[in-house]
Amino acid sequence: MFVDTKAKVPVTLGGNTIYIKAKMDYGTTAAVQDEIKATGAGNADMVIEKLGSYRMALLTHNIVGWEGPDFMDETGRLIPCTRENIRRLDPSEPLVEMVADEIGRRNRKVESPDPN
Repeated sequence: MFVDTKAKVPVTLGGNTIYIKAKMDYGTTAAVQDEIKATGAGNADMVIEKLGSYRMALLTHNIVGWEGPDFMDETGRLIPCTRENIRRLDPSEPLVEMVADEIGRRNRKVESPDPN
C-alpha cells in the first residue's frame, strides 16, 4: 500500500552508476505531473516538447544520486546530484537513456485484474 521512499536502485554502465527511486510515490507522481501540465492541444512540435519535458521531470524527480569517474569534476570531486546538474546530463549518453527507461519500467501502471 505504501512506497518505500528510502529504497534506491543502482543503474550501472561501465564504472558509472546513477541511483534512482525504486518506485515513485503519490507525491513524486503528482510533482512530475504538475511539471508537465497540458497547456492546451497543440501540433506535433508541442507534443515532442511535452514528451521531452515529461522525461526531464521523471529524471529530476527520480535520480537520487550518482557515482563514478564521469561524475567527477576537474579537481576529482564528485559533482553534486542536484536538479540543475541532472538537467545538464547528456541525453545521448547510454547510461542516461538506461536510467530513463528503468524509471519508466518501474513505474508502469499496473492493470487491474477486474475488467469492470
